[in-house]
Order: sequence, then structure tokens, then C-alpha cells
Amino acid sequence: MEQPQRAVDRRQTMIIFDHVTKVYGNGVAAINDLSMRIYKDEFVFLMGASGAGKSTLIKLLMKEEDPTKGSIKVNSRDLSMIKHGSVQRYRRQIGVVFQDYRLLEHKTVFGNVAFAMEIMGKSRKEINHKVEASLSLMGLSMKAGEYPRNLSGGEQQRVALARAIVNTPRILIADEPTGNLDPDNAAQIMQLLTQINERGTTVIVATHAQDMARSMKRRIIYLDHGTRDDKKFYDGNTSSGNVPGADRVNISSSFANAALDNYYDEDNESSDGEKAGGSEEGYDNLFTRDDSVPAEGGADNE
Repeated sequence: MEQPQRAVDRRQTMIIFDHVTKVYGNGVAAINDLSMRIYKDEFVFLMGASGAGKSTLIKLLMKEEDPTKGSIKVNSRDLSMIKHGSVQRYRRQIGVVFQDYRLLEHKTVFGNVAFAMEIMGKSRKEINHKVEASLSLMGLSMKAGEYPRNLSGGEQQRVALARAIVNTPRILIADEPTGNLDPDNAAQIMQLLTQINERGTTVIVATHAQDMARSMKRRIIYLDHGTRDDKKFYDGNTSSGNVPGADRVNISSSFANAALDNYYDEDNESSDGEKAGGSEEGYDNLFTRDDSVPAEGGADNE
């Protein structure tokens, strides 16, 4: 007898901070007993004044810092279990965009984006295909041979974004991605981040731009002195009974872009062409299996 199809869990968890504290050597607690969840395929903003803990939160998520107390899980895996030799491989599976772009001045636009794949040993055929697709998405195909010094600020930020997504990350972190941009370029970057999110990437944006964040109608997590300020909680949806924006179902087909038809690896193959398997503690291929955990219970009750 055919089994009924299992109901889709609309609140699968990608990231869990469970009572996380980070105390630096000077005794300052940059993160203080922070518990939160960020959901699979969600687009979420992190907001707070300078010193609120946004940068430290990102460093913890990238494993540039380790928590003093508590645990951090990504796709159900505890980051404390990553051995030193696997940290770089873990980081390469997360896309990051910075406010200051951090482009390589001696490389062309194409070379900057390709570099993110070259260090992973990808084939030239795959590099050419994905870099061209990534630049096409960013509207930069005609700038492939230019150097960063010849680009505007908005164009440089789009190059940085193309580099961050060229390896098809399941998580994209943008740290003040519009801080140096005029309103028109900032709006364009947010539109591109939305399109990336609609392809199935969890997007986290740290920003001071509250008006922009609220205009996006996505969930905002406010930080204050390293902990969540739930008095300022904003779920991004004011017209449907206060239902969190994370409850929406992401439909990849809603983003129709011919250049990306084959861009995202639906089979989740590893770089050597084999199906993902059990490498060291599962961190070489952190996002190759959909085993993120439901939101019920645990560190957060949003």
C-alpha cells in the first residue's frame, strides 16, 4: 500500500545558538547567553548598535572565534566538533560579503570570482561556467575583464557578492553590505540578495539600516549588549496575525533566470563528482544532506 506523503515541515532549522556566551580576554562579554534559531531558506536581518554583538556573532558562526559557553549548531552539526584541519573547508561552504568588498586589486573581475573556486580545486570548465553565470546574475558580464579600481562602489559590491555565491553556498552572510552605497545601489544589492534567497540559500544580513530592513518585510533579530532584545522583535509580517516570515515556503522556481538553470547543483555532488558521503565528521560536505532539524523545542521559541 502506498504510504501517504509526509507533510512538509516549514520551519526546519539551519542555525542554532543555544545559550551562547563569548567573553574576551579583557572580561567583556560580547555575546551574553544568546539563544536563537535561523531557519532553512530564511532571509533574516541582525540589527543593533555598535558593540551589540553582530560582528562577534558572525565570527562565531564562521568559527573565527569559539564560544566561552553554550553551543552552536549548523545544519544539526555542533561546530565545536570541527577539527582544526577542517575549519577552512567548513568556511568555504559559507558565502560572506563584507562592507569593504575585500577584492584582489591585481585580479580582474572574472579572476576575483574565479579565485573562490580555484582554491577549492574546481575544474576550469566548472569555473568558467559558474563564474559566467554568477557575473550574469549580478549584471557584470561586460565587466569581466575590468580591474576593481575601475569599478564603482556598487559594482565592486556586486563583484564581492558574485564571489560569495559562486560556490553555491547554503548560507550567505552579508556584513553591512550596503553601508558604503547610495540608496539606488543599496536597493539593487538587496534585490539580488532576495533572488539568491529564493534559490534556496539562507541569507543573514547584519546592518544598521533599520528602515531598509523593515521595508524588506523579513524577520529582524535585534541584539543589545550581546543578547537578544525581544522588545524590538520584528517578524517581517504585520498583516497575517504576526506569523513569522520564516513560515513561508521557499519556491525555487519563482526565480527564473536562464543563466542559472544549471548553476545550483541539485544533486549535491562533491567536488570530485561523487555523491556526498561521510568525510571527517561530515564537515567537508556540511550542506550535502537535508538533515536540518525542526524548530520545535530547543534553544528558541520563536
